[in-house]
Amino acid sequence: MYSVLLVDDEPWAIEGLKMFIEWEQLGFRVTGVCENGVEALSAVRESMPDVIVTDIRMPQMDGLELISQLQEEQGKSETEFVVLSAYGEFAYAKRAMQLGVHHYLLKPIIGEEAAEVLTQVRQRLDSRREARQKMDNGIEEASLPALAAQRMKDVLQAIEDADRNRTAEVIDELFQELKGRSLDWADLFAGSLIVQCGKLIRESGGDPAVLLRPRTDSDSHGPEAGPAYVRARILSFAEQAIAAMQSIRESRPGSTMSEIDRYVREHYRSPLSIRDIASRFYLNPVYLGKAYQDKFGCGLLDRIHDLRIAEACEKLRRSTEPTSAIAEQVGYAHYRHFLQHFERRTGCKPAEYRASQK
Repeated sequence: MYSVLLVDDEPWAIEGLKMFIEWEQLGFRVTGVCENGVEALSAVRESMPDVIVTDIRMPQMDGLELISQLQEEQGKSETEFVVLSAYGEFAYAKRAMQLGVHHYLLKPIIGEEAAEVLTQVRQRLDSRREARQKMDNGIEEASLPALAAQRMKDVLQAIEDADRNRTAEVIDELFQELKGRSLDWADLFAGSLIVQCGKLIRESGGDPAVLLRPRTDSDSHGPEAGPAYVRARILSFAEQAIAAMQSIRESRPGSTMSEIDRYVREHYRSPLSIRDIASRFYLNPVYLGKAYQDKFGCGLLDRIHDLRIAEACEKLRRSTEPTSAIAEQVGYAHYRHFLQHFERRTGCKPAEYRASQK
């Protein structure tokens, strides 16, 4: 999957991009949403996406200024830009061409047209990634079966997302699909995995020396060195890489989980979901849920409801406002949801709680 950042100051336009484009079927994942170029510039500096889909005309910093600024800061970037423009904005489109933008979408977005453009983007990214991998790994990468080379991309993405289930799933699929072939390919796959994981950890600010080389068939000639044994050794190495990535994230000043908790404390009255928060912080939702639970001892959604109900209790004690109004103020669009979470956490109804505090 290639990562995508959406940039548009109109919420309906963002929703349209999400609704009318089958991102995952096309090989992409939306990892962030920004309302203007300034916000997008900050997001890109933290985590460079593979694709930036940006409106041309926005307040503070428009799409062309964003592209120009990124090119100045990062030189020849491998990020692909897709420009959104309304009919009649040819002057802006011409300027985008001068900046080297190859792909355009007219508003309103039509799913079929978007799919055609994104297929072209995917082909450019695939070609660039394959060329880079061959350059990084030389002859060995070129000697990998095509299927193993493709699965390498999927394994690396799963490791970067700290998605253990997906990592194991891809490795299992690979061994099943190459079942019956000589295990020579596994030696090449393991060697390439070492190089790529080392680069991933180094680029994330860690030390690749924390990784141990996976033993494969050439490391052991006993009866245990069958496909199941080799698969287990490669999977064990992938687990080490995931653990290393998690350790890097947790060791950063003001760790990501602490930043997320602060964000939740500031925005719990707003509609929030794990997927929304994960997108904002460029994390895999599964990883976010587990990492937050491990650090704080409670689920992320439970934390949101705890904060809402705590504020509701405070308002019930100190005011005479209707409970329905209080429910809405603390973030519940539906009163019945407020009642469910209130009773679960306090053991009584809001009116009973208010009476007990007088």
